Amino acid sequence: MTSSDAAAALGEYLTADEARGIAALLGMGEHTTRSLLEVHQSRRQRASKLLAAAGLGHIDRERSVVILSAIAGAKSGEAPAVPVWTMPGNEADVGRLTGEFHRLVSSARMSITCATYNFEPTSKMWEVLSKASEQPDVVVTVYVDGDKANTESLKTKMPKATLYRSGILPDGKRVVSHAKFVIIDQRLMLLTSANFSYSAEKRNVEFGLLIDDAQLATSVEVMMASKRGSLYEIVD
Repeated sequence: MTSSDAAAALGEYLTADEARGIAALLGMGEHTTRSLLEVHQSRRQRASKLLAAAGLGHIDRERSVVILSAIAGAKSGEAPAVPVWTMPGNEADVGRLTGEFHRLVSSARMSITCATYNFEPTSKMWEVLSKASEQPDVVVTVYVDGDKANTESLKTKMPKATLYRSGILPDGKRVVSHAKFVIIDQRLMLLTSANFSYSAEKRNVEFGLLIDDAQLATSVEVMMASKRGSLYEIVD
């Protein structure tokens, strides 16, 4: 891998906050090792190798700060919400739910948080999420409706994912969990009307929005996490 290839790979790998943090610490005179503490431990080794291959770090501090700042700037630009459709046949000519889901989940390097009402074994989206949950550096968290999703089957197929189902209210009725979204690396969020089912992927008219907004994505993850124990229960 050439240094330019490594720099390009580094730009793809780092988040905006990671690149900004490393650049800031290098600019303040910190060693590369100390600067890399801005990267999550599970991702740090890969980031370190790419930095070294690109010739970046405290040895070439000025150039490194410029390149890392450029990466942060490129990834921080505001992007509009992108429409994502599912329609029978080839009717959807702007975005495709299944294709976008596969692309996003496969590109995850740190985390995937997913919520859906139903989760059927026939879903192709289920397959790619199951595969992603096997990646050692990717933390997968899934929320489903306790009545509509077969949580035992899901847990068997995704043993390394953390699975939550909607819990029971004081009146004895189960919470209906109708939220449907996927969040990638605490930044990209796909909101959709579709369940994880063959019908939603092939037969229905479904609509969604792909949004690049780290603050919004994080707020959704925090909200869902705050309801564990009250509205959601973990599936062991």
